[in-house]
Amino acid sequence: MAIDFGHLSDKTMINDIASLKNKVKELLTKQKLGVLATQGDIYPYNTLVGYTFTKDLRFILFATMRHTRKYRNILKHPNVSMLIDNRTNHAGDFKNAVALTVAGKTVRVKKSLKTKYRRLFLKRFPRLKRFIHDPDTSIIPLRVDKYIFVQRFQGVSELKIKDI
Repeated sequence: MAIDFGHLSDKTMINDIASLKNKVKELLTKQKLGVLATQGDIYPYNTLVGYTFTKDLRFILFATMRHTRKYRNILKHPNVSMLIDNRTNHAGDFKNAVALTVAGKTVRVKKSLKTKYRRLFLKRFPRLKRFIHDPDTSIIPLRVDKYIFVQRFQGVSELKIKDI
């Protein structure tokens, strides 16, 4: 069931959106890996990627080599999603695990933002300096349309970027 903000006052809506935004930001901060889903010619293709994000939550950034399948898929089909969760593979996950689906579109890095995005990525992953500076590596911005936050498998909340 999704949260329906239609019946709430404006003040309550902002508080609920702020709370959801904080939950999203907390999960994005605590986790460093996500499962990126791209569309191949026939089937979806999932890969594990390291990511970082912009403070305003409008972009998730990940890096890949240009010769990879995920890069080719992104060029053909820029709409992607990413799953980020906090599971531990213990029984408590059925009660405590949360999952975040990030839905959006990959875009080209503007030249003016290339250095900023590279620094942001390296701040989170300093050991990946050689990879990030490799001429065949591309930092890919995922322009977020919405976040879908799920807790206890049925508690679904949606945060649209236009609402924050």
